Amino acid sequence: MYTVDNFINGKSDSTSSKSSKIINPSYGKDIGEVLYASKESANTAIHAASEAFKTWSKTGMSYRAELILKFRQGVIDKSSEIVDICIKEAGKTKPDAEAELDRAIQALTHASGIQHFYPAHISRNVAGNIDIADMRYPIGVVAGVGPFNFPILIPILHSSMALVTGNTHIAKPSEKVPSISRLYADIYKDVGLPDGCYNVINGGKDIVEYIVSHQKVDGLAFIGSTNAARSLKSLGVKNNTKVQALGGGKNHMIVLPDADLDMAADAAVSASFGAAGQRCMAVSVVVAVGDIADELVSKIKERIPNIKMGVTDNNDTELGPVISKDNKDRICSFIESAEPEGATVLVDGRKKSDSLNGCFVGATLIDNVKPGMSVYENEIFGPVLSFVRAKTYEQAMNILDSHKLGNGAALFTRDGGAAKKWADEVQAGSIGINVPIPLPTYAHSFGGWKESGFSETKAFGPSSIDFYTKTKSIATKWPDPKNSKVDLGFPKNDN
Repeated sequence: MYTVDNFINGKSDSTSSKSSKIINPSYGKDIGEVLYASKESANTAIHAASEAFKTWSKTGMSYRAELILKFRQGVIDKSSEIVDICIKEAGKTKPDAEAELDRAIQALTHASGIQHFYPAHISRNVAGNIDIADMRYPIGVVAGVGPFNFPILIPILHSSMALVTGNTHIAKPSEKVPSISRLYADIYKDVGLPDGCYNVINGGKDIVEYIVSHQKVDGLAFIGSTNAARSLKSLGVKNNTKVQALGGGKNHMIVLPDADLDMAADAAVSASFGAAGQRCMAVSVVVAVGDIADELVSKIKERIPNIKMGVTDNNDTELGPVISKDNKDRICSFIESAEPEGATVLVDGRKKSDSLNGCFVGATLIDNVKPGMSVYENEIFGPVLSFVRAKTYEQAMNILDSHKLGNGAALFTRDGGAAKKWADEVQAGSIGINVPIPLPTYAHSFGGWKESGFSETKAFGPSSIDFYTKTKSIATKWPDPKNSKVDLGFPKNDN
């Protein structure tokens, strides 16, 4: 058993009147305890970040970028420890945890190169020897609230972009997976980040609401459920706090009659059951168009028994546990609702998971799913794939676009014209053509549409800088004093 404390103003902080258990989902057993920060401790951290901002915001961008590079190396040096923690706390398989770490290191590489993509807008001589420049400034103290499913990547995305743009940072990891964010605090300190620039506050919903409502917090980046994202966005508006809130997904994969069905079946199984379905970009609905439905669902079904489910400290495991017993029970309740609502459970993962002690749900395939059913409407966030049948492309598009969530979508086809039409029409933030999980690289934008995203900016990509900065337009003129005069008229575009 171990204890994860808070990190405030460069020091460990064990002041706490509340805690929760950390479990290993593979075994369902307690392995540690996380200490929750009180509001007093959170207030101390926020004030420390606010004070640190006064100096940190004035440092040069190249200096901040170099420090991010040093942090990147520190993460690489601790890679084995980080992966092991992810396996134990998040229940990820080793290949999945290593892949997440690779993405996190790529994110740090991208952030350290900010000078190459930092926007600069200067207009010379717009009128009468007047030049105008849009100057960017960091917004202040920025909090990052991470989900349980990417404990390596998301804290790095939030903290690196906040720090490299001149902000200070408050990390609030999921209480289910707190150790990696706390380890990052030690690495940041070791590489020379000034005290107060990176703080870690543990806790639940109440501490997040306290942070977003605090007068010295200027921004909050959140990734999690749609209900929580909507609530935090509303609190941000109420308190004039800049909030980037990304919610859930119900990602559809449309398969047209001309598609390679073996490739589509492989993609559906991989994208649905990888990470036990606990990805916001996981495929959770396959929509088969036309007369291919029976053949496609059969191909998907025949692949499921080959998936190796088990504890994730076994390197042969492909499908690990879900994050907690509560999540397992929630997922199973959706499977239970399917047949009474008219669907057909072709593969029931509950049966395969009964022999395991941890938080397991086996890969589940449900056929004849229709809009309006619980398994269709809700983000299940588990290894459950719904199979929907559509007679035409138009019907498939109506099904996809009528769903309230729009994080991602995929189309499998060999028809370039159909793919172009679909790409232009589909209502989702990240889409893939013959790519089941279209998560872009960091030079491109990522963020959902509809109720998957409550933000005018993206989690990464060019517009992410718009979240971490604010602009001020500066007009300058150096006139000849002999031409100076009083003029009460409205400024005009003279020569």
